[in-house]
Amino acid sequence: MLQQHTGNAIRFGILTLPLSGLLTLVGLLGRYEIPNPRDDPKAAVQAASSTTYFVSQLVGNVFGLMMLIFGLLALTAYLANTRVRGLALTGMVLSIAGIALVLSALGITTYALPEISRAYLSGQQEALVIVTAIYQGLVRELFVAVFLLYSAGFILFGVAIWRSGVLPRPAAISLGLHAPLVEGFFRSQLNWVSVVGALLFIFGSVVIAFSVFRRPSVTASAVDAEAQVGS
Repeated sequence: MLQQHTGNAIRFGILTLPLSGLLTLVGLLGRYEIPNPRDDPKAAVQAASSTTYFVSQLVGNVFGLMMLIFGLLALTAYLANTRVRGLALTGMVLSIAGIALVLSALGITTYALPEISRAYLSGQQEALVIVTAIYQGLVRELFVAVFLLYSAGFILFGVAIWRSGVLPRPAAISLGLHAPLVEGFFRSQLNWVSVVGALLFIFGSVVIAFSVFRRPSVTASAVDAEAQVGS
């Protein structure tokens, strides 16, 4: 009974993978109307100071990545009783490390940028200098580490899914390919390459969730196999 409840919890946990992808896509599309501040600073800060922008970034940057962490934990647990558990665990550690680092930096886009934009609109013209200094300083170097950790983690997840024998291989390709494409997710303007990456992630995670709900849990299967061997 405990094994059955554990398997059900893992299944529902994996549902947070496609949910996180959808929320992240909302955050990306929320930057659609924001021009480059170098080209039109007033239009950029007007868009960034709106409530719509703040809500979209809160949904995508905070809730989306939070759901992603839960989904990766569930995916790792699902693969824990397969021959690729080591790969899955390493992929989880690397990808969550990247997510944890980027959450702090995306706080700038979510919370600081709207307030800085309102300060600019109220007459503090030096506010945009602060944004430039932030994105050209340590945050830029942090994004390099985030990109490497996140990409390495999901590439390992892709290899683990491919070799697991319990999940569809198209999902392995989608999850492995999406990681290098989401670099633009960390920019304040919309990047269509990142949208493609988000769509690849959504496709792969939907395929995984559909496969997981169609078959018995890996845990239950392993227990049944051991019982048959013992008898």
